[in-house]
Amino acid sequence: MKMVTALKDKVKKMNKKSRIMAAVLAVLVLAGLTGTVYSKYYKTGYNKGMAIASGFYFSSDYMAVLEDTKGLAMDSVMEEIVKNHLDTIVSSANGTPWMGTNVYDFHIKIRNFDNQLLYNDKDLNVEYRVEFMLLDEPKGASYSIKFKDVTKTLEWKNGRGDAVSFTGELPGGGLSADQYNLGVAMLDVGEYVPARVLMAAYPTGPDYLVNTKCIAGIVKANYEEREFKIEAGSGFTVTKTTEYENDWKSAVDSESGFVYQLITTGSYTGTGNTSTRKKIRLKWRSDMYRINKNDEYYIHLQKEPDFNDKYKTEVDDNGIKWQVMEIEVMPYASIKFVLFRNPGSGTEPGFEDVIAGMDKTAFEKSVTAEVIP
Repeated sequence: MKMVTALKDKVKKMNKKSRIMAAVLAVLVLAGLTGTVYSKYYKTGYNKGMAIASGFYFSSDYMAVLEDTKGLAMDSVMEEIVKNHLDTIVSSANGTPWMGTNVYDFHIKIRNFDNQLLYNDKDLNVEYRVEFMLLDEPKGASYSIKFKDVTKTLEWKNGRGDAVSFTGELPGGGLSADQYNLGVAMLDVGEYVPARVLMAAYPTGPDYLVNTKCIAGIVKANYEEREFKIEAGSGFTVTKTTEYENDWKSAVDSESGFVYQLITTGSYTGTGNTSTRKKIRLKWRSDMYRINKNDEYYIHLQKEPDFNDKYKTEVDDNGIKWQVMEIEVMPYASIKFVLFRNPGSGTEPGFEDVIAGMDKTAFEKSVTAEVIP
């Protein structure tokens, strides 16, 4: 008893500095113990709150976090979103113009980071599921999702979209992302109406991350009509040769026939292929050229009842005769017409007579093409 009393007296006699050092030592001991417990809970998954607070990153370039996920059952995510969250979901459209001539791809990424510095810990490999579903009946286009070597089609069944899903895993310890390609393929621009596609992704592992976060978004591909026109690259193919650049007349003299290439661009409009065709007025100097009688457009035109209205001769203000042929072509077409030299006659000049007095520019304009409004 005397020893205890003596010990107490000794403690009381400790100076202030010694008491502070003792307190610091106690804090350090506790801190070490807490770190061990925290680490254990984080790795084993027994404390969800601690794991999430330590930094869990799950994002996408086309999806944002659903603010309220209470009651969101992960086995019926899409149904729950359509029913309760649709009005709050971020919606996006194609960032570049789409003319409908190719498949438009949305490159949708699921990421384990928020930025270059904030990404998941190396001990946190996130397993997830991502789902896609049409919100509108597809009209004039088909929709598909591709991930790696697997492609799935989005379908409309019984008045609603049929959801498709993929699973993936994002390793921690660095920036990581999986890319999904949502492809929109135009089938008939005359019937096309953009259909919204709903997307949602959520973690499925580790267990302590289940039901903690869900990201979702909506995308649609808007179609932009492009003016139908004849491209500047149209013209005689001989003019694109080196020989023509060096000595245009020698290059022309070496040709027995001339290929005229017609290149068009524009958008597919109307319903069906026939409605997308545009009228072109092709004309050439009849004192210089004769059309190839085996040309498919010429043969098709001969079968038309109004052939004489679409294949006729016109005389310009300078008295030059032009042969005119009106045809219908598709957007993004590349058509080649073959024109042979007109030998002329005793009373009418021919190719040799006309070309002798021509310059380079006049030759290049001896065949022209224009769009009929």
